[in-house]
Amino acid sequence: MSLETATWTFFIFVGGLVTGSFLPKYFGKKGENLATKEDIADITSKIETVKHEYASQLESVKAELSAKLSTYGFRYEKEYEVLSELTALLVDLRDASISLRPVLDFQDPNLTKDELKRERLKRFFEAGRSLYIIREKKRPFYPEDIYQAVVSIEKIAHTESIDYQYKDPFEKGSYLKYWEDAEKNQKEITASVENAMMKVRERVTTWEALHNGL
Repeated sequence: MSLETATWTFFIFVGGLVTGSFLPKYFGKKGENLATKEDIADITSKIETVKHEYASQLESVKAELSAKLSTYGFRYEKEYEVLSELTALLVDLRDASISLRPVLDFQDPNLTKDELKRERLKRFFEAGRSLYIIREKKRPFYPEDIYQAVVSIEKIAHTESIDYQYKDPFEKGSYLKYWEDAEKNQKEITASVENAMMKVRERVTTWEALHNGL
């Protein structure tokens, strides 16, 4: 074999090695690198999309909570005003009812018995009417159980007013029962008002817990 032939044979052999082994591995590695970069770009794009969607959802939730808080806060404040007014009127009716036939009575010497009775009944009827107006006009804005509690108080108070208006303690054989009935009615009125106030306190506590929890 001549030197020239041997030289060409050597170059062909080396070329075959390069073409058959190195180049495929090189271009295969380059392809892997390119694929890796494309994958990273795709993953990065997806992450940014998710971050954007999460941010949008977060803002939506925050806006919803803010609106909810505003709504509940407004409702809480309005109902609180109604319950506060009802409570004050319940106290007025309780006091006016108990004052009809107090155990320890003080009578103005400048008033006759009839004048004193008219004065006390007037105070009672005014307190009852004021409570009735708020109770009915504001009924949609406070719980039904409180409404029913107020109604039960009015019934007992009405009974006491009828007893005071039409019964005579000095009628034969009725003196003791007259005052026993007065005491019984007064205790029931006081207990009923306390029960209504307890319901009001429970309602306010519930609203405060909801308001603070939002």
